[in-house]
Amino acid sequence: MSDPLWVTKVSLPLLRQVLVPRIKALRQLSEGLADGHLLTLVSAPAGYGKTTTVRMWVEQAGYPVAWVTLGKSENDLGRFLEYFLTAIGQLEDGLRHAALEAVENSREVEPERVLGLVINDLYELDRRVLLVIEEYQQIENDKIDRFLESILNQAIKNLHLVITTREDPNLPLTRLRVRNQLTEIRAKDLCFSPEETGDFFSRVMRVNLSTEESKILWTRTEGWAAGLQLAALSLKESDDRASQVKAFRGTHRHVLDYLIQEVLASQPEEIREFLRRTSILDELSPPLCDAVTGQQAGAQYLRYLDSSNLFLAPLNQERTWYRYHALFADLLRNQLAQVEPEMVDLLHERAADWFNKNGFVQRAVEHAFQISSGMQVTALIEQHAVPMLYQGEVSVVMDWFDRLPESSMQASPMICISKAWAVALMQHETRTQEVERILQTADLALKRSDADKALQDRIAGHAASIQAYLLQSSSLVGNEPNNLIETSKKAQQLLPVSEKGIRSVNNLNIAYGYAALADLPAAEQACEQAFEDGIAGGNFYAAIYGRIDLLALKLIKGELKDARRLCETSIDRFNRILAGQRFPPIGDLYSIKGILFLEENRLKEAEEALMQGSSLVHLTGEPEARLRCHSGLARLHSIQGDRRAMLTSIQALEEIGPECAGYAESLRHRLLVRDPTVNRADVEQAERWAAQTGFGSGAMPDIDRLDLACRILFQSYVSAAHILTRLATQTPDDYSLTNVHTLLDSLERFATAHGLLGWLVEIWVVRALMFSAQANVNKAHDAIRAALSASAQRGYIRIFLDEADLLRPLLESIEPRLQDSDLSAFVKRLLEAMPADSAKHKPITVDQERLSDREIQVLELLAAGQTYKEIGQKLFLSLNTVQFHVKNIYSKLGVNKRGQAIDQAREKGLIRA
Repeated sequence: MSDPLWVTKVSLPLLRQVLVPRIKALRQLSEGLADGHLLTLVSAPAGYGKTTTVRMWVEQAGYPVAWVTLGKSENDLGRFLEYFLTAIGQLEDGLRHAALEAVENSREVEPERVLGLVINDLYELDRRVLLVIEEYQQIENDKIDRFLESILNQAIKNLHLVITTREDPNLPLTRLRVRNQLTEIRAKDLCFSPEETGDFFSRVMRVNLSTEESKILWTRTEGWAAGLQLAALSLKESDDRASQVKAFRGTHRHVLDYLIQEVLASQPEEIREFLRRTSILDELSPPLCDAVTGQQAGAQYLRYLDSSNLFLAPLNQERTWYRYHALFADLLRNQLAQVEPEMVDLLHERAADWFNKNGFVQRAVEHAFQISSGMQVTALIEQHAVPMLYQGEVSVVMDWFDRLPESSMQASPMICISKAWAVALMQHETRTQEVERILQTADLALKRSDADKALQDRIAGHAASIQAYLLQSSSLVGNEPNNLIETSKKAQQLLPVSEKGIRSVNNLNIAYGYAALADLPAAEQACEQAFEDGIAGGNFYAAIYGRIDLLALKLIKGELKDARRLCETSIDRFNRILAGQRFPPIGDLYSIKGILFLEENRLKEAEEALMQGSSLVHLTGEPEARLRCHSGLARLHSIQGDRRAMLTSIQALEEIGPECAGYAESLRHRLLVRDPTVNRADVEQAERWAAQTGFGSGAMPDIDRLDLACRILFQSYVSAAHILTRLATQTPDDYSLTNVHTLLDSLERFATAHGLLGWLVEIWVVRALMFSAQANVNKAHDAIRAALSASAQRGYIRIFLDEADLLRPLLESIEPRLQDSDLSAFVKRLLEAMPADSAKHKPITVDQERLSDREIQVLELLAAGQTYKEIGQKLFLSLNTVQFHVKNIYSKLGVNKRGQAIDQAREKGLIRA
């Protein structure tokens, strides 16, 4: 929030020292607040004192207040939400952080997700707060209207929303009126009374008029605040005030035109010129005004206008930024178009140049769009589009292209390339055909430009890079990794060496392709190059994912200690590069760090790192990052005995997408059935799941690659093997592990062939338990010895401790037989770290009636007659998750119908009767 242009948008307007209290309007505002209304609407034409009246009222109301002043650029949903959330974040420490990060770091804003996050925070408010949104008539985006409507629908008792606008917003005003939830302040409520008019002239404007003269002006202006102020300004310099008062005639528009002419005519020509030429600016500062006017008197003129009450409002306490009254600015721009039309383009050019040189890229582009030729905006977008994409500003860049004339696209191949990147990054799986059309336009533009070979190669290199990026999603599910590698390498050959930012993306694609083919050395080399090129080219997204993907490969290879060192140095380096700026992808590094600490049994450090990761990875939209984090948290919470938190993490894992749902379910059953206090219902669910999936039937697909889908499948297989092993331990005659061994044999051969020691350790541990359940002692010893030998020097601990109840007897029996003293010492350390009560495996206990807090919430809504869909909307759950909770409730209560569940719950006092 160091950007002054941001600060001014979320700062309360300053009040003049002398004001006329608007008794009627202030009373209405206070009464509406006392009556518990949700919304106050202050709707009137320009110049009625809406802002001053509301500002006066919030000063007296005595409640915390947040203020957002809207402009034309806030008509974008993402930009509006940034200002909205930044403002409410000033009300209380910690309020809105998660929601704001979700907006700032998302390629495409998801209003439902942001709404859920901010509502959760707002419901926690323990005192009433006021949120004022000023100049709402600027909004023409129905997504913004729907967002505010959703806020109002929640009826948050401690949030009072105030909207000032020149025209009624597209919000459910009729419904709010019927429900007595709306306070309306209209033009008639804001008009000055005759008494207030006299007070205004004498005390505020210091113009001495008789009661009759004051009443004439009140009648002619109908108490219109702007008209009264303009009248007072014109009268200040008049020698015959009585005659001038009588001369006022006409409608508001005519009176306004007359007064503007009088006010401007009374100013020196250099002031009139300054006013006209700076009217193109939404905010004014001395250096900016100097650049636009070509003079060096900006500070002097702004001080003069401020002290003269000439419709200039300071935007900060230091009075370094100002804005004109909106009506006054509109009229000044009209004057500019009439008096100096030839200057309009030049002024916008100067403004765009100043903003560009001072790092305000978006402001620069906005002014460039106002220049008639279009050449400057094309040049600016060509210069900044790709770097803005590196910063994650995809929606901003897409908005530029939506407004850019098609002729500009056809004239510049690099503009086409930038748009193709933006579209690909926005929704690369659904807009492939659109990207291809844009690339064809780029090719036509290139041919028309008579470009040299260097530019031809550059454009072709970008096109190939984009095509490779579009292939990325398919390669991750095992299709065409060779094509991905070939296309990315072709792009590298065509791109100039200086295009480091894009080259880093290509290296990531190459790494993905080689990983899919299980060629780990080539994948690791490409990851390293992606990191180096990303740092050099300013593409920190690609750089950090180069590190993340390299760490993921090290985990698979079992290089835990090397991975932790690399993870910690990477976190330190990126934190230095980013200078404290929050950067969501770094959350995945923290998650990996937490997983490594977890495996080392450093639980406190693991929790700290995983929670840091969790606060960021949900903003990235990357399935693998969220998968790592939530599965790590689920394991940690299971170890801590926090069943509720563990199930919450499993639910988050399940909701990542279909590719993770199966793994989430297998992990849920794995963690639940090994819990010593597991209830019978959970065991029965695991038994049904095992039967339904047919995991033990031998019909499961092989794994022969290392793409994301295969890595998820491997974890699902291992979890399923653990589940079946535990079920077989309880009832050996009911479960055969033969087909599971066959599948694990295949996985072991694949992992051995490619040096995947991390996978091998997991396979050997579960196979040791399987052989032990089958009373095959020799094979159990062989498997556990292999796991121990691979793990002793690599940092593996938790993989053994998690299965302590089944594994302790096996370790105790093998330890005396070990010839290697170091290995024997490792086993002794493991046995010492295992809980004392793991020496004897505990039978499954039953706790049928224990319902989680979430299940109680679902049950209460069922009792209230809510449908599954309505429950999901109320609790922000997917339909599948609601159904899952309902099945658990029925199982725990021993019922199979809604009515039975409600009756049982009421009888047992679980919900209100």
